[in-house]
Amino acid sequence: MARIYVSGINEEAIVAIGTDVRKVIADLDPTTDGRIFYLTQLIVANESLTAMGQFELWDQAEATDVSDNDTTCRGSILIGPGDTVQVNWRDGQMPFVTNCVASITAGTVGIGSVQASGYLA
Repeated sequence: MARIYVSGINEEAIVAIGTDVRKVIADLDPTTDGRIFYLTQLIVANESLTAMGQFELWDQAEATDVSDNDTTCRGSILIGPGDTVQVNWRDGQMPFVTNCVASITAGTVGIGSVQASGYLA
């Protein structure tokens, strides 16, 4: 099966309220396509000037409660107050079967403050 390269931004803010998650790339839905999404690059900006946040990536549906579910957590990244972090993964290292969504423990990731790229295979 050929690769389909995708990139995009988040269209909803990711805030440290509650335990729900938001899509990293708007309109991405690997399960509908019958494919797996492989994340290769992520750039995230913490808009809070006072709070350090732990940005967590999840392999599950958007707006799903993650409070009791560590099995779908794919990893986390610390982002300092007012900081922007870029992470790159090797080919095939970061697969998402259900969807690539995120949450944050503190701080705010505004609309368009996540830029991600990868491919569907």
